[in-house]
Amino acid sequence: MIISIIKIFPAAGREGVVMDVLDSLKGPVSAQAGCLGCSVSVEVGEGEAICYTERWSSREALDWHLSTPLYMRLLEVMECSCRPPEVEFFEVADALGIELVEQIRNPKGEK
Repeated sequence: MIISIIKIFPAAGREGVVMDVLDSLKGPVSAQAGCLGCSVSVEVGEGEAICYTERWSSREALDWHLSTPLYMRLLEVMECSCRPPEVEFFEVADALGIELVEQIRNPKGEK
């Protein structure tokens, strides 16, 4: 799985524009083959950022997406950032869920 995280730091007054564009991308991007999910969130604190996250089933699916007009819209909205946006891609070899919490909190399998 590949996870893409983009942080945009909109200039004052541009937050709504950035959120609207990112919200409009979620549905079409999520419908693309290989997309496992897409979300938008706001990071609070120092240097507040709007975070846009995508999860992809494979590198091939992500590579295809990077060449689409949808990704071009994402690149365009990144220009609303008052400082360089942060763009990160993570290759995840293994994803764990609630079973990890259960394993750690109950190592002997007791009920």
